[in-house]
Amino acid sequence: MVIIMVLGLLIVAVTLSTTFSLDTNALDLLNRRARSKEANYQVARSAFELGLVLLRADDSDVDGAEDIWASGPQEMTWEGRLLRLEVEDEERRFPINALVPESLPPGAVFEPSEEQDALAKALTRLLDSQGLSGQSATAPLVDFAGPDTVPTVGGGEISRDPAIPVKNARLDSLAELAYIRDWVRPQGPPPEPLLGGLASQLDSGQEVEAADSGAFDDQAQLETLNQSDWSDWLSVHSSGKININTAPKEILLALDEEMTDALVGEIIAKRQEGSLSGEEDLRQIAAIDEDLLFRLGRLIRYNSEYFRVRIRVSSRPAPINVEAIVLRDKRDPKLVRWEVH
Repeated sequence: MVIIMVLGLLIVAVTLSTTFSLDTNALDLLNRRARSKEANYQVARSAFELGLVLLRADDSDVDGAEDIWASGPQEMTWEGRLLRLEVEDEERRFPINALVPESLPPGAVFEPSEEQDALAKALTRLLDSQGLSGQSATAPLVDFAGPDTVPTVGGGEISRDPAIPVKNARLDSLAELAYIRDWVRPQGPPPEPLLGGLASQLDSGQEVEAADSGAFDDQAQLETLNQSDWSDWLSVHSSGKININTAPKEILLALDEEMTDALVGEIIAKRQEGSLSGEEDLRQIAAIDEDLLFRLGRLIRYNSEYFRVRIRVSSRPAPINVEAIVLRDKRDPKLVRWEVH
C-alpha cells in the first residue's frame, strides 16, 4: 500500500513538473514574441518616417517613374532587422468611391454625372478583364455605395449577407466588397510594379534570393505574392481620377473602348521617356484624336495626391506588416489609414 502511494506521489510530481515546464516555455515564447513585435513595430514606425521623407523630396508638378518615391521596394537592415519599404501612389489604381457622390440633398435620387458614367463603364471593362461579369458586379457596387435607397438597374439594394445592410455610403475598406453581390477574387497575377521589384521578379520566374526568402513565414505566404487581390487594382482613398503616368496597362486599357494594346504600349513608352504633363503630350501620340482626348480627360490626371506606404519587418518570432495611406502635403502630410498585421 505504501509503495502504491509513493508511486502515485511520484507520478503527480512528474506531471506537475512537466506541466510547469511547458507553461514556462509557453510564457517565455509569448514574452519573446511580444518583445519582438514591439521592436519590429518601432522599426516600422521609423521606416514610415523615411517614406514621408521620400514623398517630401518630390518637388515636381507631375508624378511618374522618375520620382524618388517610385523607386520600387527598398530592402535594408535597420537595427539588425530585415526591412522592406515600398511607396506607391493610390491614383495608379481605380477610384471606386468616385462612382458615387459623398452625399445627396434629402429626398434626392442619385443620377450619375458624365464622369461617373464614364468611370462605371471603365470599371466594367476592368472587371471583365479580371474574370468577373463587369456589368453584373458594377451595378450592385453602385447600389451598395450610392447615397440613396433607390435600386439601380441590375443592382437591387441587396447585400450578399442578409445580416449586413446595404451601406448607402462610400466604402471605407475594400473588405466591404465581400458583402456585394457578384464580387469574387480577381483572376490572374497582380499588375506590374511601376519600376519592378520583388513582385515582378516572381512574375518573370526569377528566383528569390535566400536572404529574401527568409522574410516569409512559409511557402504558402510566398506564393500569395503572385495572386492578385483587389487592393492591387482598386482604391477607396483617391482623388477620383487615374494617374496616366503610373497606372498599369490593364487599367489604361479599360479607360476607353478605343484603348488598344498598341496604343497603351505607346503611352507607356512615352511616359518612360519622361512623365506626361498634360494634353499636349498625349496629342503627340498619333492614335489619340481630339474625341478620345476629351473622353480621357474625364478620367485621368498627371499627378497623385494619395500614397500607400507598405512596410514589412521580417525579424522573428513576430514579423509584422504595416500599411499606411497618406494624403501628401509637403509641409504636413495627413495620415488617412494605418493598419498593422
